[in-house]
Amino acid sequence: MKPGPNYRMSSATTTSLSNIRDPELRNGWKRMMIDAELCAAIQPKREKRPAGPGGYTKNPTGTASTRN
Repeated sequence: MKPGPNYRMSSATTTSLSNIRDPELRNGWKRMMIDAELCAAIQPKREKRPAGPGGYTKNPTGTASTRN
């Protein structure tokens, strides 16, 4: 994944990067943290549950339940 033009690194990550003096180590750490922040922002898609047996059933009160 690549950051878009509006990507802003978190302040905690920026602060931790300021303590690393070696440029090669700092750049590697920065790439790793950017990738971790982008991957953490991805939300998995949820699958819809089928209605009826094995899915949602209606109680006599009209509320949905997953219990049989």
